[in-house]
Amino acid sequence: MKITLKLTLVAALIFSGYNMSAQNISSFGPEKFRFAISEDEKPQIIDVRTKTEFDAEHIDGAVNIDINKIDFQKKINKKIKKDRIVYVYCRTGVRSLRAAKILSNLDFTRIYNLEGGIEAWKKLSYPVKKKNSKGNL
Repeated sequence: MKITLKLTLVAALIFSGYNMSAQNISSFGPEKFRFAISEDEKPQIIDVRTKTEFDAEHIDGAVNIDINKIDFQKKINKKIKKDRIVYVYCRTGVRSLRAAKILSNLDFTRIYNLEGGIEAWKKLSYPVKKKNSKGNL
């Protein structure tokens, strides 16, 4: 019983420290994410998927910065402003959460991650842009 209590306390300390280091990252479902974007005058939306995925479909206004490319951090520092909110998403939310942690380490202060990624976005029939659709890219 004492060992279980000690393990529980250690786990709580580890997770509380983890949450404190990521306080500037908020994960939102598609409804709140879409609302936040709509309320932002000039939202900085980053799609961290591959170019092929991005070209197939993406959230309107997003820029593509592939997290798996070696120059990811360099492109972030060059294209994204640290003093504004950064909205980040991928296909299902895994890569974007990883990207959000990198952004946090680069001293970005307000990072909004789309929980469930563009797949969750599409489940609610929210619009996506496609490279070959009329009037788009």
